[in-house]
Amino acid sequence: DSLLAQLKADAIPRTPWNSVDDWPLPIDASPDEISAAGDRLGHGLAAGGVQLVDLRARLVFPDEFNALVERHGTKGAALSHCTLALVRQAVDAADAGTECVDVVCDKHGGRNRYAGLIQHHFAESWVTPITEGRAESRYRCDGPHAGVSLAFRTGGESHLPAALASMTAKYLREVFMREFNAYWAAQVPGIRPTAGYPVDAKRFKAEIDSAQRKLGIADAVLWRNK
Repeated sequence: DSLLAQLKADAIPRTPWNSVDDWPLPIDASPDEISAAGDRLGHGLAAGGVQLVDLRARLVFPDEFNALVERHGTKGAALSHCTLALVRQAVDAADAGTECVDVVCDKHGGRNRYAGLIQHHFAESWVTPITEGRAESRYRCDGPHAGVSLAFRTGGESHLPAALASMTAKYLREVFMREFNAYWAAQVPGIRPTAGYPVDAKRFKAEIDSAQRKLGIADAVLWRNK
């Protein structure tokens, strides 16, 4: 709960496995290891004249994910809308004296054109494409959000902000997958935990099928349609 509060993450849906117990964190590394790594990162940021201002996350569970895909047409579009909603929050939260906000995102699948998506989340501004291609798609906002530029880059995680965002999201996913696996291990003794990725997810789904039906748990609560 403390971690989610720090990340300003959404409230999580109440499913049998999302019990919101206070799991002790960290889950794999020791606090001493993390403290030492944090010190190294802090020194590196200071040496580069960089300051970590904020970290935010957006939790999307299967039932909401399925609804978003149905609304927006593709899982790539659903990802883009969730991401740009976070970007808008970050821009709105920037200091009033900030002259320029430069947003760097990893590419969303094979998409090269983002102007319409950006315009949806920055409706008060005029969004101008600077370049749109496989390596990079870059845009400028004019109007109330003048000074905001957005770039979607292949290999965007080579940039520190995008890398930290990805690490944060993956860490949250691992925490919730532990709780998910712990729940199903209690329902189906001896079942191997799953990381939730395509091939193994099908194995896991088949092995919990009987227990899932007995418990009356709908597929939409635990299974992404895409």
